[in-house]
Amino acid sequence: MLQELQIENLALIESLQLNLEPGLTVLTGETGAGKSIIVDAVGLLVGARASGEYIRAGADKAVVRGLFQAAGLPGLKETLSAMGVAAEDDGTLLLCREISRSGRHSCRVNGRSLTLGMYQRIGQMLVDIHGQHAYQSLLRPAYQMDMLDSLAGLMELRQEVGELYTRWQDLKKELEELCGDRGERERQRDLWQYQLQEIGAANLTPGEEEELSRQREILNNGERLARGAAVVYAALFEEEGRSAYDQLSRALAELEALAAIDPGLQTWQGTLEGITAQVEEIARSVRRYGEGLEYDPARLQEIENRLELIKDLKRKYGGSIEAILQYQAETAAALERLEQMAGQAAALEKEIELAAEKYREKALLLRRRRMEAAQKIEKELLKVLKDLAMPAARIRVDCSEAPQPGPAGMDNITFLFQPNPGEGSRPLAQIASGGEMARVMLALKSILADVDAVPTLIFDEIDAGVGGAAARAVARTLAAIGRRRQVLCITHSAQLASFAGQHFRVSKEVREGRTYTRVDVLRGEERVDELARLLSGSASSVAREHAAALLQQSGSIK
Repeated sequence: MLQELQIENLALIESLQLNLEPGLTVLTGETGAGKSIIVDAVGLLVGARASGEYIRAGADKAVVRGLFQAAGLPGLKETLSAMGVAAEDDGTLLLCREISRSGRHSCRVNGRSLTLGMYQRIGQMLVDIHGQHAYQSLLRPAYQMDMLDSLAGLMELRQEVGELYTRWQDLKKELEELCGDRGERERQRDLWQYQLQEIGAANLTPGEEEELSRQREILNNGERLARGAAVVYAALFEEEGRSAYDQLSRALAELEALAAIDPGLQTWQGTLEGITAQVEEIARSVRRYGEGLEYDPARLQEIENRLELIKDLKRKYGGSIEAILQYQAETAAALERLEQMAGQAAALEKEIELAAEKYREKALLLRRRRMEAAQKIEKELLKVLKDLAMPAARIRVDCSEAPQPGPAGMDNITFLFQPNPGEGSRPLAQIASGGEMARVMLALKSILADVDAVPTLIFDEIDAGVGGAAARAVARTLAAIGRRRQVLCITHSAQLASFAGQHFRVSKEVREGRTYTRVDVLRGEERVDELARLLSGSASSVAREHAAALLQQSGSIK
C-alpha cells in the first residue's frame, strides 16, 4: 500500500505530504481545487508519461515521491532483483519521479535510477488508477479475457497454452526458413530435376562446340576445299616439268653432282632430299584429302541441330559448355541438399503436427474451464450489481470460438450487459449511461479484488452520474473493497465520503497573488461540515444533522 505521498511544485501544489492509511480514503473539495492533480501525481509516481506542463509556474522541476509497503507482493522481489534494485528488509519501497523543464526526467526506486519502461513495470504492480474516463480498458475484449482468467484462476493454464502456441509457431517458422512451404519446395525440386535431365540428355563434352563448328565450316565449303586441294596437288606434284616436285628433283640432281666434287655440300644435299620427300608427301596427302571430301546434307543437318541444342542450353544455363557443366554440377549438389532438407522438413512437419495437437488439447481444456467459470462469474456479478441498486441488470460472459487460434487460446471473450429486462444484451462498449458503466466496472473490480495482487486502487469520481440508493450502494461496495485493498477515491458524494476511514479535503487559497492547493485531514466536526457541504452546498443545521446521520449509519454498516 501507499503509505506516504510527497508532491513538490506540481501544478497548483507547491509542497504537500499525505500520510495514507489502509482501507477506504476519500478526497473531497470544490471543483478545480486540485483533487485530480493528486491522482495525476500518483500516476506520474507509477510511470505515467511526463510533461513539463505539470511543473508549477516559476519552478524548474517537479518531484513526486511515494513510500510503499510492499512486503509479500507476488513477483516484486524477483522483478527488483532483475533490475538491480536493493530490496529493504522491512518491505518498504521508495519511488521518486522528477520532471524537469529541460526534458531530463528521472525515475528512481530505492535510490537506483531506472529506465521509464523498467520503472513502469514496478509501478503497475503497486497502483491501479481508474480516472473519470478510464473505462476504456474495461471495454477491450483482451482486458475482459484477462479478468475472466484471473477470476477463474486460469492464468497458469493460459500461460501453458501460450507456451505451446509459441512452440508451434516457432516450428512453423523454422520449417519456412529451412526450405519454404512444401509446395514451393516440390516446385523447386521438379525444376532442378528437369534441368539436370535436360543437360544430362545432351551429353556435352568440353570443346565439342568448336569441333562441330569446324566440321560445319568444312561441309559448307567442301567444293571450294576440293578445288583448292587439286590446285595445291598440281602445283606441288602433277604439272610435269613445272611442279614444285620436278623443280626440286632437278635441283637435287645438280646438288648431288656438285657434292661429288665438294663433299661439303652433302649436308645441303641431305636437307634438300628431305624437303623433296616432304613435298611429295604433302602433295599425296592433299590429293587424298581432296578425294575424301564429299557433301553430306544429313551430316550437316545433324551438326546444325547439335549446335542449336548447345545454343539453347547456353542461353538457359551459361555462356559456354564449360559453364553449363558447372551449372549441372552445382544444381546436382543443390538438389541433393534439397533432398536432405526434405527429410528434415518431414521430421519438422511431424513435430509441427504434434505441437499443434498439444496446443489444441490444452486450448480446448482452457475453453471448457472458461465456459465453466463464466457461469460462476455471471452469478457473482449479478449479486454485486444487485447490491449496487441494479437488480434487473444482467451480465453474460460470452465465450465464442475465435477465427484463428492464438497465444491466449481459441476463444473470444465478450462481456454482454443488459440493463433492463427486454432490452437485449449488448457489449459493454455500447453502454450509454456513465452511471451504469461505473457500477459495472465497480462490480468487476469488487470480485477481482480477491485475486488481483495490486494493493492500491484509485478511483477518480467513479460515482459520477450515480445518485440516491445507487450512490450508497457504490459506497458500500468501495468500503468492502477497502477491507481487502487500499482504496483512494475522489468524490463529490456525501454517501461515499461517509464510508471512508480517512477523509481529506482539498481546497485552493490565494497568497500574495499566487494560487495554492492545500489538503487537510478531516476529523470530528470538520468532517460533518464537509459532508454537509457535499449534501447541500453549505453547512446548515439541517445539512449537518443529515451529515451526522450519514456518518452514524455508515459507521454501523462498516
